[in-house]
Amino acid sequence: MPLKGLTLCAFLVLLSACNQKFISVDQNDLCEVSGWQKDVTASSCKEGQKIVFLPNSFGNEQLPVIFAAVNCDHRFSIALTNGGVSCIYMPLKADAVKKEDS
Repeated sequence: MPLKGLTLCAFLVLLSACNQKFISVDQNDLCEVSGWQKDVTASSCKEGQKIVFLPNSFGNEQLPVIFAAVNCDHRFSIALTNGGVSCIYMPLKADAVKKEDS
């Protein structure tokens, strides 16, 4: 009986990984941006690259959170402060944004 339970657990773990998108993480290069918009980041950074967001102006504490939501791969650690963000870049896909029905 314990063998069936272990087999079931192993199967569920493997099945849960089926929907994961695997990317290679580039630990050697750092992409630095000052704009939070996805187009700004996409024009200068590659998916899987370390990225740092350092805005030109300081004071809007929501900008780092917005940047992380739009540009960071949330499967990896995100370093977030009031003045910036460092994370692994994963672009937000247009079809991933869901609009609420009016």
